[in-house]
Amino acid sequence: MRIERRTLILGMSAAALAACSRQNAKSKTGDTATTAGSAAGDAGDPAAIIRPLYAPYMTPGSTFPDFTSNPIWSDDLRAQLTAMTQRSEALNEPILDFDPIIGAQDYQLSNLNVANEAVVEHSSAVVRAGFTNLNQHTEIVYDLVWQHDAWKVDNIRGDGWDLRQIAALPRQP
Repeated sequence: MRIERRTLILGMSAAALAACSRQNAKSKTGDTATTAGSAAGDAGDPAAIIRPLYAPYMTPGSTFPDFTSNPIWSDDLRAQLTAMTQRSEALNEPILDFDPIIGAQDYQLSNLNVANEAVVEHSSAVVRAGFTNLNQHTEIVYDLVWQHDAWKVDNIRGDGWDLRQIAALPRQP
């Protein structure tokens, strides 16, 4: 049961991260809805890459696509997540036991606000997502890099955790 739940969490985490690759996905950010896939918006606004990640959490009955087909990852982070997933499968135990998009295992999101904190055009950006999850305020920070003529997620950080550090943990069987 423990392995199945963690596998489900890992799968949901990975799939949630892929959510932003869906064209025409709309997210709720106050009174403004943003459509994913706008080339001009994505290039100029790193937050436009992050907002659609939250659409499945805000829409009852949404599905979470497989993360491996998602183009939002930097090459380095994709390689690190793939290696982590392989180690996790070999151990038959999750290395990442929560969803990094929401910083938790369970969710009931509201009051989503996604905003750029720092942007160096065509280089790097920091985007902060703030929301209420199960009556608790949560903030998730995304580090993005400009790669292959687009913004790519290079790390995700929350209160007391860093996705790159978790993914790099050497777990022994």
